Amino acid sequence: MSACQPDSLNREMGYTLTEMLVALAILAVLVALALPSLTTLVQENRLTTYSNLLTGALQLARSEAVKRGSSITLCSSNNGLTCGGSWQDGWIILVGATPLQNYPSLEGRVTLRYALSSGNNSDRIQFNARGFSPAHAGTWTFCDSRGTRYARALIVNSSGRIITARDSNHNGIAEDDLGQDLYCS
Repeated sequence: MSACQPDSLNREMGYTLTEMLVALAILAVLVALALPSLTTLVQENRLTTYSNLLTGALQLARSEAVKRGSSITLCSSNNGLTCGGSWQDGWIILVGATPLQNYPSLEGRVTLRYALSSGNNSDRIQFNARGFSPAHAGTWTFCDSRGTRYARALIVNSSGRIITARDSNHNGIAEDDLGQDLYCS
């Protein structure tokens, strides 16, 4: 090698500490900006998942009642075998006293309340052999830490029809089966 070679050929290639710190600072800012959106996405997906899970359970209970020609109960359950506990503990479908299917507890500070059209809370719904639920029409409301404006609800009418609550008066809050705004307590 000649002694006339430029000095730059002998230097090692890489990043300086200053360049690395600047890149790390930019990354930290981007993560800080994206994190709230990610949290909201996770909360929305969690409510949607639980709403879909309950819709499937209600449809299964109703169809089994018609198929078997007998009453089927969907109720809150804290042990997966019998009715009892709160809806956050999970729920089961019963054929008489025999569990047909059980569902897991809710996670992520999600609450679930089932209020009958009469205004009373209930731990069960029963579908008769025709798929109707005349004594248990009401609204299931899912809430999370964001409050009422983000609540999701399912409405079951006395004919057993399941619908998703909508905001028909355009105030940003969906309404229950009686047309009243949902609420999270």
